[in-house]
Amino acid sequence: MKRFLILNVIVIITISGCSGALDENNPESVAQAFWLSALSSDPSQAKQFMKNGEVLAIDIIGQNVKDSASIGEVVEQNGYYFINTTLSLWRKERQVSIPLQTVIVPVDGRWKVDYWSTKQTVVNATMDRTMKYFASTVNDADKYLKNILGVQDQEKALQIAETKIDAEFKNAKKIFLLNLEAGLEKTAQKSLPKSQ
Repeated sequence: MKRFLILNVIVIITISGCSGALDENNPESVAQAFWLSALSSDPSQAKQFMKNGEVLAIDIIGQNVKDSASIGEVVEQNGYYFINTTLSLWRKERQVSIPLQTVIVPVDGRWKVDYWSTKQTVVNATMDRTMKYFASTVNDADKYLKNILGVQDQEKALQIAETKIDAEFKNAKKIFLLNLEAGLEKTAQKSLPKSQ
């Protein structure tokens, strides 16, 4: 655990401003170089680290010298790499934390960031982070507070928990979809031509 924390601190320092040597044979190094460039004052420099960089835009809205990315666990699956990443973006004096997975794929014998796929991981990464927080909080509460579900019988407690979780997930889904719809409508309105 201590080694993991030290490694994360080193990675955060590297991405936040200390440029290291790029190792194009190392997916993690490519991810670091990509985010360092994508969050810089000239994000177009990140295109060299992207799959389809010649046609995709780095569409991070706004820019701040405090912006950073922290790289976490690296998972290899079927020849692709999925790297847990958290973007820390500063907008209007407020820090926004965005979890995602940087997706690294082989392109012509080199590792590249699949930026399109990377952006698509935000919902899953957010749900993963939320569920880990939920499970950890409930486990801690169960250790230190008796009968958090109002009953001592284990089978009854599990039934109550399932009912509560189903209701909360239904509510969370409704809120998420309403917020998504509002965001999409706002984006669509911005793209409409202005009437004269």
